Amino acid sequence: MGGGVRVENWVISGGWSIIAFMLLKRLLLLLAIGCIGVSACVEKTPWKQVSSFRFDWNGRRNVQVNLESTADADVGDFTQIRILVPGEKPFVARNNSGWVKYGSETAATYPDFRKYRNRAPSEYVLAADATKAGRTLLFLVGYSYASSPGSLDVIELPGSGPPRSVMHVEELGLEDLRDLDGDGVAEVVGYPCLSQEYGNGLETYDPLQVFKLGADVGSDAKISIPLSRQYNLKHYYGWAGINCREDIAVVLHPPGGKKPKILSEAAARQLTEGPAKAGVGGVLKKP
Repeated sequence: MGGGVRVENWVISGGWSIIAFMLLKRLLLLLAIGCIGVSACVEKTPWKQVSSFRFDWNGRRNVQVNLESTADADVGDFTQIRILVPGEKPFVARNNSGWVKYGSETAATYPDFRKYRNRAPSEYVLAADATKAGRTLLFLVGYSYASSPGSLDVIELPGSGPPRSVMHVEELGLEDLRDLDGDGVAEVVGYPCLSQEYGNGLETYDPLQVFKLGADVGSDAKISIPLSRQYNLKHYYGWAGINCREDIAVVLHPPGGKKPKILSEAAARQLTEGPAKAGVGGVLKKP
């Protein structure tokens, strides 16, 4: 039918064809998402509330936190957090892999970390102080599975404005919250891998990582190699770099009752499975 535009067996012809076609497409879209007649259309998502609580956060009163999940979600305990600070725009963050109760057996947290006082009345998220003055961080932890410790998210609320996500790591278990450099602000310590024992008393090299918070509340936390090295030398078996590595192993029980040591994987196997051969492997030098 010369010059017409066909939409679902309708024919629109003449000079208004393009305009009418675009209006029809818009109408069908509005009907599809169910927001016809409103000034701002937002896609409807079937979120269900898992938990909700209020608390005073960094001097700002009556902050409401809603933890939500979709009806068909099969990961974690909740997949969305919605924070409502009076007078501010809502803060919303989502995690498709899901977050879990920070004190549960599946949570990516070191058991001793659960001793920290939770300033939030919640079993799902942990609000802990990074300073004596009460700079409170909100921790959301993923669940550990296989060789992955799960994700870690840290949210802060500055003195003005909405909350801010200051730290997100896809794989990091929560180990410690401690001031390591004496500046009065605690660092976040985590483990990026789950250690595995193998062979004759060997363990994978999985160092701890230290993240330093920004000087200003709400600024991004950044990984610190010097503080990570310092922490590992004191609390781990030693130091061979910031990343987990498969070509390095920890010898848990060296011959002669010596302390655990870090060797190349080849040298570690020779030490534990047979006589070491000259010129092969050796203790790694610290960077």
